[in-house]
Amino acid sequence: MRRTVMAGALMALALVGCKRDGDKAGGGKGSARAGAVVGGVGVMLAEGAAEDLRVTEDGQFATYLRKTRKPTVEGIPPQMRLGELYMVPVTGGVPRKLGDGVTNVPGGMLFTPDSKHVLYLTGYNLANQSGALHVLALSDPSAEPRKLGDAVTYFLPSPDGAQLAFVDGGVLKLGPLPAGPFRQVGGEVSTAGFSPDGTMLFFKRRLAAAGGLLATPVVEDAAKKGEPIKLADQVGDFVLSPDSKRVAYQVRTPAMPGMYDLYLADLPELKGRKVASGSTAFAFSPDSKWLARNDGGKPEVPGDLYVGPASGEPGRKVGERVKELTFSPDSQALGFLAKYDLPAGAGLMGVVTLPDGEPKLVGSRVPNFLWGKDGKYVAFLSRFLKPIYSVDLMLYQVGAEKAEKAHPGVFGYGFAPENKALVFRAGCIREGRACDFKALTLPPAEQTQPQTWMQGIYSYKLSGDGNRILATSARMDSDTFDVAVYDVKTQARKTLDQGAQLPAYFAGPDDSLAVYVVKQGPNPGVYVAPAQP
Repeated sequence: MRRTVMAGALMALALVGCKRDGDKAGGGKGSARAGAVVGGVGVMLAEGAAEDLRVTEDGQFATYLRKTRKPTVEGIPPQMRLGELYMVPVTGGVPRKLGDGVTNVPGGMLFTPDSKHVLYLTGYNLANQSGALHVLALSDPSAEPRKLGDAVTYFLPSPDGAQLAFVDGGVLKLGPLPAGPFRQVGGEVSTAGFSPDGTMLFFKRRLAAAGGLLATPVVEDAAKKGEPIKLADQVGDFVLSPDSKRVAYQVRTPAMPGMYDLYLADLPELKGRKVASGSTAFAFSPDSKWLARNDGGKPEVPGDLYVGPASGEPGRKVGERVKELTFSPDSQALGFLAKYDLPAGAGLMGVVTLPDGEPKLVGSRVPNFLWGKDGKYVAFLSRFLKPIYSVDLMLYQVGAEKAEKAHPGVFGYGFAPENKALVFRAGCIREGRACDFKALTLPPAEQTQPQTWMQGIYSYKLSGDGNRILATSARMDSDTFDVAVYDVKTQARKTLDQGAQLPAYFAGPDDSLAVYVVKQGPNPGVYVAPAQP
């Protein structure tokens, strides 16, 4: 996605070189960080110790927490914090406080998919995991946050960012952002989910209310007002097809505790019919043409894998004891882990082309796998026991007879944009905190060896075009990180700053900026730097 930001403020970054030393740091004043022997490239966006940095999808705005405190409650995650939430444009401006008592746990704050609004809970109550829900329009600096609810435990914007569903005091409310009106949909609700096209809202009731799955139109028809449609009680997971024409959902099996049967219903009728028993894994293909699910499972044994039309016909068996399954992005193949060993958390890597290809088992002792963006390749880790124990990265090209070893001893992997390369961390030391970052160009030529792009890195992010890498390196003198940018074509690497916190983000037009938090030194704060070496 092409990102656009306020253009004029980018000029501040051009002044970094002449403002390197002697400046007093100030939030939103475009000051450079003084005193860094290496790095010091960043311009300060916001002054003071910050945590939980996040950036909108369009790269225009950053949020962060200040004056954080750990709740004095037993049993909470050690990383949990409460603090003051601030927002600042990545191109400069005055940081703005949005609220206090905001948590860093998932569900405490999020941006709408269109990057137009930020939603957050203030005064977070650990006892009932709720807070006051607020919404702010990011594009209007003078706008005031709107309070939408007092005891909100769950909130979710629609895929287009136009609608909002939230649970306030157990009551599900639904309406347009930012101001509503929000109508009451149902009580005793735990979670909800929009159909991909944003026209229907599905929601689950709490177990105390039978755990039912219900659905209602997002835009209420005045001529057809009525109660939401109930699909079933005792429902587990549910998934909508990408074309929003069908929903697959689990219903608890009375005769087998802890197991679920799989049902399928067409929209808008929502009349469910059973399509599998003992089903723990199921998915629609990206083109909504196929439905894959395991069938016949028991508490200790995953069911066999069947794939067939999304309309629910029986389909054909393609794997035994399958726990994990994922369609290729082009919907032309299905990857899965067969003969799954639950204690080991691994299985045989299987791939079947659709509609009628023969399943192929191309790897063993596989804990996970990942499809490339165009569906031509699938990468996976395989545990080798001889001659020594090693977790190696394997690459399989759909249609080939076997998988090829990409590299031994790999920690984390992924595909570059447009499937330009298979990238991964290897050769790690210091308990995985310092690794070589390598890339295998695709398609791989015969006897091609992966290239080492960077050394001593801990985490990485790829720019949208895949031509630059934003990487962090763990320091040995503290629990902080150095932030660097690397150009794939020129092989130039530049350290932007030292003493930073995770994570660091690309931001700005065409990922032209890097945004991160500096924790150590005399001038802690949120910084932005040109993402070019």
